[in-house]
Amino acid sequence: MHPALADHLNPGCVDLVERLMSCHAENRWAKFFGKCNALSEALNRCLGEEFEERRKKQLVEARARKARVKAIWDETKADDEEHMAFERAQRERARAQGQN
Repeated sequence: MHPALADHLNPGCVDLVERLMSCHAENRWAKFFGKCNALSEALNRCLGEEFEERRKKQLVEARARKARVKAIWDETKADDEEHMAFERAQRERARAQGQN
């Protein structure tokens, strides 16, 4: 079985999809005995290649997104550390002034 064979989802395989559908329509019974198998296998290869291309593209995008998020978290962590150091210094000053 194939996934959804919409043209916009698999633009590189449109020709093979049309040829396979045509083969199935023209050979109502012969399709059950392997008449359209070569087209079906070619379509499977094409869909697999498109899937792999999409997967690689999504992997690159995900890594870039992850790097952006990590940079934001690192910046936030640095800001938090600066803020904590500032508050710690203020408490120490207040404590020192209270003892004098």
